[in-house]
Amino acid sequence: MIIDTHCHLIDQAFAADVDAVIQRSIDADVQKIVLACCDETEFPQIIRLCRRYADFLFPSIGIHPENMADDIDAQFNTLFSDENWTTHKGEIRAVGEIGLDLHWDKSRIDDQRELLVRQICWAMERDLPVLLHIRDAMTEFLELCRTTLATMSQSNGKRLRGILHCYSGTVEQAKESLLYGEFKFGIGGTLTYKKSAVPDVARAIGLERIVLETDAPYLAPVPHRGHRNEPAYTAVTCQALADLFGISADEVARITTANAATLLRL
Repeated sequence: MIIDTHCHLIDQAFAADVDAVIQRSIDADVQKIVLACCDETEFPQIIRLCRRYADFLFPSIGIHPENMADDIDAQFNTLFSDENWTTHKGEIRAVGEIGLDLHWDKSRIDDQRELLVRQICWAMERDLPVLLHIRDAMTEFLELCRTTLATMSQSNGKRLRGILHCYSGTVEQAKESLLYGEFKFGIGGTLTYKKSAVPDVARAIGLERIVLETDAPYLAPVPHRGHRNEPAYTAVTCQALADLFGISADEVARITTANAATLLRL
């Protein structure tokens, strides 16, 4: 049994056949799927779909750095309202997809930092893990960890928990991140790409730190690269990890599923 810890099933890419996509994932031995939330408009859609597939789909709540509004105060207060928490606290499994993204636009890095810290604070106050999107910003994220997040952990006595989704940093950065939080590393289709550094990272951190994900509809694994990704393809990544570690796919599924189930309380 496999858990896809990061997926976007409300994306328009699935508008015509989401039920068939879900059925294919079930047929591929996927046990549970966590739906990442990118902003306040997505959250109600995620809740509706998760309720249609209760105990199979699970919601998260968060604002992606690329979906950050001009007025981040209003956006944060809308999504992270007391009403949303009171109504959905029994359903929400994580805060995410949140993070830092400097790939396209570096002009609002201060706003990105502020929004990330606010969402992390909200998560830690409620003992929820985070789904972290860190793109071309691992140096900046680690600096935030050394300063602001370290102070937060000391003041409240809690360590940040979560998943570094679609991890693309170095082995050294992965190891340093573990000084500041109880992190797992989301491994998906990029593991199968030529010239990918992900296999080296996976070997260095070990299976006990890995969870499976797809980021569907994005980043489909080989041989599906260039086409729409979907949760059923976690089986491809699972087999690739099995080949990498020289063990069975069943053993990879067992370990990564246990990692995800414990972290996300699934």
